[in-house]
Amino acid sequence: MKKLALLIIVLAAPLVTWSQDQRGMIQYEEKVKLEFRIEGPMSEALKDMPKERSSWKVLYFSPELTLYKKSDTESEDSETTMMQSGANVSIKMTEPDNRYFVDLKKKKTIEQREFMTRKFLISGDLPKNNWKITGEQSEIMGYPCMEATKTDTSGIITRAWFTPAINIPAGPSDYCNLPGMVLKVDIDNGKRIIEATNISMDDPGDEVFEKPRKGKKVNKEEFDRIVAEKMEEMGTQGTTKGGAVFIRVKK
Repeated sequence: MKKLALLIIVLAAPLVTWSQDQRGMIQYEEKVKLEFRIEGPMSEALKDMPKERSSWKVLYFSPELTLYKKSDTESEDSETTMMQSGANVSIKMTEPDNRYFVDLKKKKTIEQREFMTRKFLISGDLPKNNWKITGEQSEIMGYPCMEATKTDTSGIITRAWFTPAINIPAGPSDYCNLPGMVLKVDIDNGKRIIEATNISMDDPGDEVFEKPRKGKKVNKEEFDRIVAEKMEEMGTQGTTKGGAVFIRVKK
């Protein structure tokens, strides 16, 4: 009955096309909840710090290639300044120039990742399809969607909503390889949310699908090791998926 209900919703939904040559652009808003841990006299400033960071990304897609990158309208960084105990506390948030390129036919990926001002190029295979489709349904931007979930080795649950109406197994970053385009992702119960805010089925042209070329070439294991070592050196834990947060105290 769920499959029948989905078919009825798909046929009735607006803007839906089942062309095999679907090409276009999707703009996403990424929202990341921020957590600051500061010990000592500066801890009181925590209550005035921003609790959420929003950024804008764009996904160009075709049946053969996709590219997910920072939107051209995204500002380079943002800075918040506040007074605390006679000092100016400056919080600077920088959106890294990360890019995720997928060759759907060859099932290969090239990821450009920025970490601690350094750029890396990570080549690999399209992520394995370890999603579980739950059968739950929703509608995003007028498109009928189905929910899929997966759990990583640390127990973090990721929920994705994809639409078979855009018949391309793609999505924002590596949230892909489902039977349709991913329009929303919820990581760790809302700690990070990526959601489509605009969908255009106009052909973006072949020139937008440029492979990332900047950075030191490493594999995923090498990159993860570099990140882990640097995080341990700094005495902290975290991820490079979001924007970097720097705290500077000015007397």
